Amino acid sequence: MFTKQMTNKFLSLILLTGVSTFSFAQETTSLTKNKEISVVAGMQATKINNSSLKQDENVTIDNGNGYNFSFEFSKYIKNRIGFGFGVGLSSYNQKYYEKGLLQLVNQTDKDGMAYDKWISSDLEHTNKLMYANIPINIHLLLGNSSRFYGFIDAGIVNQFLVQGTYSKEGSVETMARYSTDNPYFFILTQNNSYYDMKFTAVSKKDTERYKFYNMSFHLSAGIAAAMTDKLFLKVQPFLNFGNSDISGANLKGKEYENAFGEKSEYKPTKLFAAGINVGFAFNLD
Repeated sequence: MFTKQMTNKFLSLILLTGVSTFSFAQETTSLTKNKEISVVAGMQATKINNSSLKQDENVTIDNGNGYNFSFEFSKYIKNRIGFGFGVGLSSYNQKYYEKGLLQLVNQTDKDGMAYDKWISSDLEHTNKLMYANIPINIHLLLGNSSRFYGFIDAGIVNQFLVQGTYSKEGSVETMARYSTDNPYFFILTQNNSYYDMKFTAVSKKDTERYKFYNMSFHLSAGIAAAMTDKLFLKVQPFLNFGNSDISGANLKGKEYENAFGEKSEYKPTKLFAAGINVGFAFNLD
C-alpha cells in the first residue's frame, strides 16, 4: 500500500538516478542524438485514490499492481533536449474490504428504543482499469558519454479508458443489540423485518463507474547503456500522478455512503502509479 513516505522515497530514487548518472557519464566520446524510438515495459504499483474511502474506518484498502508499456518517438534539439510522443497501455488494480463485525452505537429504533447497530459484513470490492495511453514528454540528456548516459523525462500522459470494471461481492447481515437491566445480558434482534434487520447476499458489477479520459503528470529519470552503436538498454524509474477526476456517470457527484448508510460529501477519485520500466532505445541518426 502506498504511503506519503514511500512516494518521497521513490522521488529520491529518481533524483539519485539522475545525479549519479550525470557524475559517472562525463567521460569518453561526445553524446549525440537526433531521432530515437524507444520501447519500454514494466510492472507498476497502483493506487486508485479517494479520500472519503480512505477515511472510512470500516474499510481496509489493498492497492494492487498493474503493468505499463510504452512505444515512443523522440526528436532532439542540439543533442540535449528532446520532445517525444507515443502510444502505450497501462493497468490499475485495487481491492477494498468491509469484513468483520462492524458497530454503530447509541442508535434509536422506530419505537424510540436505544440500541447498538451491528453489521456482520463479508464484502469485497474490486476495481480493474485498463487505459490506452498517449504520452507527451520533454527529455533532458545527462552526461557526455556515448556509451552510458542518463536522462530525465517530464510530461503528461493522456489516458483513454479501454476497460473499467467495479464489482462488489459478499454478504451483509444487519442486527440490533438491545441492552437489558442486567449489564451481563442483551437481546440480539436478527431477521426482523419490522426493524429492518436482515441478511443480504450482494453481487454487483458496474462498467460505467469511470469516465473515458484521464490526464496524468509523468516524471522519470533513468540510465541508458550502449549495446551497439545504435541500440541502448534503458532502465527507468517513474511516477505518474493523476490530475483529473476519473469518476464516471455512476459515481461523479454522488455522496459517499459507508456500511451504515452515513453519507459524506463527494470527493474526486484520482490515479497514482510508481514503477520501473526496462526496455530499449534505437538511434535513427
